[in-house]
Amino acid sequence: MTIRRPILNRSACVAGLVLVAWPALVRADPACFGAADNRRLTFQVLQNAPTSKSSRQRPYAYYPQTGVASMQLQSVVAPLPGTATYYFQWANRANTPLANADGEAIVRKANLQPSFTGKRKQRSAFTSVARADACTLAQTAGVLGWPDRAAGYARAAGIRLVGESAQPDAGSVGPLDTCIAPAGSLAPVKSGGGGSGVLLDYEVQDGRTPAQTTAFLRQWAQLVHDGHRPAILLTNPIDAPTQVYTGVTADNAHTLVETFDLTTILLWSRNPEHDLAASYEKQKAAIAAGGKFDGSRVLIDFELAGTTLEDARFVRRAIVTDHLAGVFFWRNGARQGGVCTSDVNARIAAIAFGDGAP
Repeated sequence: MTIRRPILNRSACVAGLVLVAWPALVRADPACFGAADNRRLTFQVLQNAPTSKSSRQRPYAYYPQTGVASMQLQSVVAPLPGTATYYFQWANRANTPLANADGEAIVRKANLQPSFTGKRKQRSAFTSVARADACTLAQTAGVLGWPDRAAGYARAAGIRLVGESAQPDAGSVGPLDTCIAPAGSLAPVKSGGGGSGVLLDYEVQDGRTPAQTTAFLRQWAQLVHDGHRPAILLTNPIDAPTQVYTGVTADNAHTLVETFDLTTILLWSRNPEHDLAASYEKQKAAIAAGGKFDGSRVLIDFELAGTTLEDARFVRRAIVTDHLAGVFFWRNGARQGGVCTSDVNARIAAIAFGDGAP
């Protein structure tokens, strides 16, 4: 069930200079992008944001988009016409002690707890990889509307499954091996499909092997596909040093891309190569090590905060040249919305619509 949504176009303003005039510049409101810009897209543009219907921010800051992914379950339970919606599922990690090759402790935060509104502050900790994975499966099964299946995952792993309304949001970390389930589920899939999908943020870094990662991610993707919904895998850069503890390598990257409807290649300012284009090529090569690189199953996960306009221009060229599915915008603290002269909007415009650069 590969997701294909045509999306893109437009010329933009860059660093205060209007290269080509375009309609958004004459709007009465201060927003550079609006809903009409969604129809100008020619590839997928996903935003990590609430939907325009559920957001309280006006004007809505997260255009252009063909879809949104949000940890706020309330934001994706009822898909908007013409906008793909994805529940943003955190992949739970084990919190047992772990050391690197030099014997230094690898510090990991406890796991994010899901909720209907996405506002829980308490975190969860698990005493094994198997228990962390069982919680991820249980949370996803619950979101898909299968409470019995969720309970089965928890029971088999020996963890406690608790609804968010039954677990006080008190203290920095909750009871060990306690899995919090959000109080709600996605809307049922209509006949012929069309329901919300699920995106898995997989950055576990808890010492698991590529074989463990492959087995779990296949199981998780099958769970989502059993619900006739698309599944997206979001990871740290495949070339990141931390992947040795997460189990995503050239040995299984191609298999993972084939397993999911879409998989991300993360491009950010702190890449190991100190060159965004070089990082892309290295990650692409890791995927291609296992078979032909199929760009239609790959999204660029692009950091909006620390990157440059030249980085954005490269990303657009990569999307077009390698026939990628599109881009996922990761804010990483960057502020979206506002006028076209902002650096962030210039990067968005360069990727989504082109800015006249050679």
